[in-house]
Formats: sequence, structure tokens, C-alpha cells
Amino acid sequence: MKNNNQVKISKIKLSNYKFFYGSFELPVNGKNLLVYGENGSGKSAIYKAIELLTKDNFTDLDKSLNIFADNEKVEIEFEFTNKPSLVITSDVKQKPKGYEFLNGLSIFSPLLDYKKLLKVHYSSNINGNNVNLYSMFRQLLKNYPINENQKLGDIAKNLTRYLDELKRVLENDFMNEVNNFLKKYFNSDVGITSFETTIELEEDSQKGIPCVFMNVDYKENEIEKYHTFLNEARLSALAISIYFVAIKKLLGTLQEESLKILVIDDLLISLDMNNRIKLFEILKNEFNDFQILFFTHEKELFELYKNKMDWEKYELYLDDNAYIPNVILKKGQSEIERAKVYYAKKEYDICAVLLRKSFENILKEYLTNKEQRDKNCNVLNLAGLVGKAISKSTGNNKVLLTKLNFDRKHILNPLSHDDERAIYSEELKSALLDLEKLKSLLPSKNNS
Repeated sequence: MKNNNQVKISKIKLSNYKFFYGSFELPVNGKNLLVYGENGSGKSAIYKAIELLTKDNFTDLDKSLNIFADNEKVEIEFEFTNKPSLVITSDVKQKPKGYEFLNGLSIFSPLLDYKKLLKVHYSSNINGNNVNLYSMFRQLLKNYPINENQKLGDIAKNLTRYLDELKRVLENDFMNEVNNFLKKYFNSDVGITSFETTIELEEDSQKGIPCVFMNVDYKENEIEKYHTFLNEARLSALAISIYFVAIKKLLGTLQEESLKILVIDDLLISLDMNNRIKLFEILKNEFNDFQILFFTHEKELFELYKNKMDWEKYELYLDDNAYIPNVILKKGQSEIERAKVYYAKKEYDICAVLLRKSFENILKEYLTNKEQRDKNCNVLNLAGLVGKAISKSTGNNKVLLTKLNFDRKHILNPLSHDDERAIYSEELKSALLDLEKLKSLLPSKNNS
């Protein structure tokens, strides 16, 4: 259950930081955040700024000064609900007192991007063998407690003991949970069977290299070199499961209040649409008490996710017409929300086009992919989708769909085309309200 008094980020303000010249504000208002950013629009700079919250010390901030801001300073401000704002400048070398609620972020490491996932299958190999995961797990689990007084990182200098403890933690505390995660959310036929920890000699230097190897099976058959056998989707599912389990288990070791955020940046590059929907199920089920900050450069993914959660939605576009590149920040509204704006402006033709588009999107959420095609496998138009939806629905939903089908033919279509018949604004408003009602009532195929 969500805690309404839980601290959350309410605003991010960047001044002369990396891409952003001058001041840029991103209102979050304590909600989940979904951001689409085209390449070069500053999305990664926002992600990097949030990453500073996981640090105890702030160094070399001047190196992040925007190249056009010669005589100015970098300033990053985070506003929080129920807590004082944190302002980071080059003069602030350490996290000030009063922000202990941020300390846990360095422990459960809540920022994930595709580069972190790649470490599960593209880490350096030793002598051409399996992927060496030592560096990844050393960083990921450095704060994992092994007894009342020690964490894994505390014994890292005693390499033999460290590797023994790491193997015990991975096999006893993590392995089964990762495998359950894979089965529950990805219906995976892949599983981890064991971990090997050892010290191997590097061929060229004869230097001892600590190694952690992960043994994986596919349909209960042991795999040699899983990183070359498994496809990208299975490897990504494996990596996502490892990191998400680690975040939850490390968070569970905290004794004090913590800002609970999960920051995701282009995590799903190699996942197909089915697994992208499954990732949303993970966020909804496993991280429902977190503030989720989700960044993507894929517009299709933004459109898929934007109506599935109560987000603050923004789109970032590069404005490079001026000498100094800038960002265009667009509030990500749904078609119905945008239609309301144009209705208020009495621009009824644009309002109708948006409502027609919304009607089609709602029906596609309701109907399965098979139901969206005719007997010859051709994609149905809006009239065909409405017919399928009416035949599938019952009760109030059927009545509402039938009424909206009438509106489609007599209001939305004429306003969307060159048609001279008279349209009354109250009829259009009624269609708008009915569509809003339908969206709330009609179950999505992904949630039914």
C-alpha cells in the first residue's frame, strides 16, 4: 500500500548543466514521470542529474557546465514533497545535513539503463570463457549485509573470503528469487543454476583476476556460454530480473526512511512488444510504492505506456533553430485532454479529429490483435473496430459503444472531413464525455 506521506520528487530544475543553457524546469508534482526525448534533446542530462542523488560527494560539477555558459555556474535543484529543496552547485562538495532520506539511494542503486543490462552478457571475458560478472556484482552488492556488523564491501580486500561470501549470497539469497521473477513475468524457459567464484590467471600478464561466472540452463539443459546462446530478449529478461531483485532486496536492508525512486532510461531496446508490456506489469506489481521516473527515446513506447499509469508526461524536442540549441518541452496529454482544449477554443474540427483518434485507440486497447483483423487478416478501419467491440461487449458498455458509433457517423466523421452539415457543439461535448466514460469502463486486453 502506498504511503501518502512518503517523500517524493516534486520538481527538477537544471541551470547551465550539460545540454541545458540557462534554466530548465521539469515539474513532477510528486507523481510518476514519463518522458519521451528525441536524440539530443537533453533526456540523458536529466537522468545524469538524478544520478547525483545517489552520491555522497559532488565533485567536478564544473566539468558539466554548458559550453555556452562561460561566466555562469552549474546549479541543480531538486524540490521534494515534505522535505526541503536540495540545491547542488560547484560550491557544494558534500550532501548537506538534513537529507538523510537520500542515503539509501546509494545502497539500492535505483537507476537502470541498457548499459547496466549489458554488463550481464557483455562484461569482459577471461581467457575466452564465460562472462566475468565480478565487477558488476561487486558494485551492485557492496552494501549487502553479511552479518550484523559487516557488508560485503567491507571484506573486499580479503579476496578469498569475499568470493566465498559472494557465492553464498548469490546462491542462497538471490538465485531462487531471480528465477521466480523470470518465470512470473517473462514466462522464461531460462534459469540460473549456480555461480562459480574463482581466481584465474590472465594469459598475457599472468595476473590473478577475481571471477564470478553464472551457470544458466535453457529448458533445464545446461548452456555453455549463455551470452552467445540466448537471444537478446532472453538476455535482457535475465538482466532485468537480476537488477530488480537486487533493488528490492537491498531496499529491504534499510533501517531508515528513504526516497523510493526507480529511474529507468531506455531499458527496453532489445525487448519485443510483448515483453515491454510485461515490464509494465513488473512496475505496477513490484514497484507500486516507488516513484517511477521513466525515460525513453522511442515514441512508440511512450504512446504505449502513457495511458497505463498516472504519470506526469512530457515530450522533449530539440530546438536547434537558434544559435544556442534549446529544448522544447511539450506536456504529454492524451487525445481526449487535447480535444478538451480545442473544444474550449471552439475549434471543433480539430476536437473531432482527436476524439476519432482516441476512439480508435480505446478500441485497440480493448480488442485483441486477432479481433482487430477481418477474416482475410486485413486490419479493420474504425467502423470495423466498433462493430467488433459492440458484438463483444454487454450491458452499459454495449449501449455506450452504440451511441458513440452514431456520434462517429453523424458528428466525428463530418467534422474530420469536408462536410457542410450543421454540427451542434453540445453534441460534440456529449461525444467527448461519452468517450471519457468509455475509456474508464472498457477493460484493456492487457489488464483483463
